[in-house]
Amino acid sequence: MKLYIARHGETDLNLHGDCYQGSTDMPLNAHGQAQAAALAVALPDDIEQVVASPLLRARQTAQALIARRSLPLQVMVQFRERDFGVFEGLSPGQVQQRYPDLWARQIVQAWDEAPPGAETTREVVTRVRDGLHRLQAKWPQATVALVVHGFVIRALRFVLEALPEDDFFVLPKIGNGEFLCVTEIGGRFSVTLPQPPKR
Repeated sequence: MKLYIARHGETDLNLHGDCYQGSTDMPLNAHGQAQAAALAVALPDDIEQVVASPLLRARQTAQALIARRSLPLQVMVQFRERDFGVFEGLSPGQVQQRYPDLWARQIVQAWDEAPPGAETTREVVTRVRDGLHRLQAKWPQATVALVVHGFVIRALRFVLEALPEDDFFVLPKIGNGEFLCVTEIGGRFSVTLPQPPKR
C-alpha cells in the first residue's frame, strides 16, 4: 500500500493560537476550502481510494479530492482527531490560565495521562494503529489518500516509522492542506514531505 497522508484545511479554531480543536466538529473556513481545492490539485493522480476521519473538516477536505477524481469517500472512525477533554476549544494560553497545574505537568504530552475527559496519547496511537492495519488488510496494493488531523498524523508517523516514544512530540507538524507521502520499501516505510500545495 502507498499512502498520501493529508491534513485537513483550515478552520476558524486554527486561526486562534492553534487551539486544541480535537473532537470539536468545526467546518472549514473560506481559506480552508481554498486549501482543500489546492490539495486536490497537488496530490498525485495515482490515488485509488480516499479515506477520511469522520469529523466535518476532514470530510469537507476529502470532498475536494473525490470531486476531482470521481472516487467514493470512505470514513474510518479510527482516524478521528484526539479528544482533548476540558482543553477542547482553548488556546495554550487559555489552558495555562484555567488549568495551571495540568499545564505545568505538560499533561497533553504525557503517554498515559490526559486532561479530564480526554484520550491519552497511548489510546490514540492504539486506535490509529488499528486503523492502519484495517487499511492494509482492505487495500494492500492500492494507493490511498488519508485525510486526517495534526495529532493523528503524529500517531501515524510514530507507527509507520517505528519511532521511539521520546520522538513522538518532537515530530514537525505539517500545515493545514499539506500532505506526506508514505512508501513501503522492503517492509519498511519511508515518509517524505513533498512541496506544499500552492496557496
